[in-house]
Amino acid sequence: MRMTNGDTDKTWEVAAHTFAVGVGSFTKSLKHNEYGEVDTAQFLKFVAATRGDGHGFQDVPSGPERQPGKGSAAFTNPQAGLAADRLTHHPAGYSMPPAPSVNSLSTAAEMVELYWMALLRDIPLNELDAHGEVAEAAEELNQVFEDALSHDKEAGRLTPGVDLPGHGSTFIPFTSATLFRLGLPGDHTGPLVSQFFVRPAAFGTQTIDQKQRPYAGNCDFLTDFDDWLCAQNSGKDRHDQAYPAANEHDDSFYDPTGARYISTMRDLARFVNKDALHQAYFNATLILLSGKAKWTDGNPYSDVGPLKGREAGFGVLGGPHILALVSEVATRALKIVWNQKWQVHLRLRPEAYGGLAHVQTVGVGGVKRNYGLPSFLSETCAAKMILDRYKSLLLPMAFTPGSPTHPAYGAGHATVAGACVTILKAYFKTFSKTADKTVVPTPFNTLFERLEPGGETIRPYGKPDPIKGYVTGKAENGDWGRISLAKSVFDELTIEGELNKLAENVAMGRSMGGVHWRTDNARSLMLGEAIAAEILADITTDVNEKPEFTFRTFGRKADGEPAIVRIAHGRIYVDDVLHDTHTSSLL
Repeated sequence: MRMTNGDTDKTWEVAAHTFAVGVGSFTKSLKHNEYGEVDTAQFLKFVAATRGDGHGFQDVPSGPERQPGKGSAAFTNPQAGLAADRLTHHPAGYSMPPAPSVNSLSTAAEMVELYWMALLRDIPLNELDAHGEVAEAAEELNQVFEDALSHDKEAGRLTPGVDLPGHGSTFIPFTSATLFRLGLPGDHTGPLVSQFFVRPAAFGTQTIDQKQRPYAGNCDFLTDFDDWLCAQNSGKDRHDQAYPAANEHDDSFYDPTGARYISTMRDLARFVNKDALHQAYFNATLILLSGKAKWTDGNPYSDVGPLKGREAGFGVLGGPHILALVSEVATRALKIVWNQKWQVHLRLRPEAYGGLAHVQTVGVGGVKRNYGLPSFLSETCAAKMILDRYKSLLLPMAFTPGSPTHPAYGAGHATVAGACVTILKAYFKTFSKTADKTVVPTPFNTLFERLEPGGETIRPYGKPDPIKGYVTGKAENGDWGRISLAKSVFDELTIEGELNKLAENVAMGRSMGGVHWRTDNARSLMLGEAIAAEILADITTDVNEKPEFTFRTFGRKADGEPAIVRIAHGRIYVDDVLHDTHTSSLL
């Protein structure tokens, strides 16, 4: 029996002699009453389907339609977690720790962060450090996270070194420059957005332009209770569109200024709303290959390998191999995390928690219900600002129908990010060691680019130019775009740090849109990392050259440092200690 936070099987007394189920569980597209509480009979049938052989979901009734005859949104692939896979163990063989419960201090602290993300969604990224409200957010989040760490004793509680910056029992407070980051190795240096997001990528003879058309700013959704309730019942927005078609009704949902690089948190949320899941990491692979990044020393074809000079990797341990592999691991990651979502945890989405906070604090039609949420939540500056701006405590969503129709924990994007970025950190050289075994991360500025002068296409000839660093946002003239990063800052960036940021950007970008909790993201990165390590272990025995892979973990040990993972001869070693190859976490 895998551990959960117990919310799925719990009953709440929400008023005198009045009881509700499913308060802490995913219930979207089921029938809800006027307070947003799920219909008991439907919920019990739904839970039974998640614990069955996968064939019961067709029999679960749907909630009221948004428009007559159009139907409600479908559940997103609830049988995926029951699929076997020949490259990994069965998804049911993996586990994640319990998610924080709906009544926990940890979940309330996470909600404060989500309120702040919604409030700060449209600030240009180059202005974050100096923005007064960002400093206020950092101060308040430090306080609520400290309180949760000190007083929350449940198994799923927040943990420094995994969910928060820090290690062991030590939380490293946020500053304006590090707000909304996870504390991954190298993520505290330089801009929030990874350098792998802010440049074109050479894709054969074509160039991938990483600009995107942004959503309209200051345009949030599901802040009206009736609209929110309709979305919970149907899984659709007021235009009858489900999550895959979010924000697509007409041109009014887009910024008229044209395409730009990711320049706000809303822009990041937009990317992860429509990306091809492995997309960011495939582009990063192209940039690393065109930038002549070195293979890890354990690759026999590396510049220190025994096969260098006379042989070169290609379909095995070369460019075509890594380009296929960085995408291939994504489907394995999705199967495994989908089992956690549907067959184990069923954690509610943040937008549903916003409904609980609203009904408990503001009420519906003058009536309040007691769900046992921590009382401090409504007294935070973030909650008061949300209430003042939107006249509700609902979480302002970046997407018209709110969250997708599958549970929150773990996070699919984050698991894929963890797996794909781990593959890249294992294949490319991200650090070296000095004679005294000090780890020296590989600088990002060791890469080169061949941009056409004055353009954004890649030239295949001539001496490569030194790669440049950028922060994105709004320039002094009011134009959105890239702004050159000071050389002193850029020189501190590392390939490992920017790859970790890439994973973090995608994971936390989901929270910036309002659809995931911090703990969904952080723990799913570590699950993806472990899945990738297992696949890498198979490669070391499958290929004839017998390579070794080495990388550093996302998570931090008690001393604050990541562990060093070495994979050789089908085995995984973490800080030189043999680790089980069938694992859900490397720490």
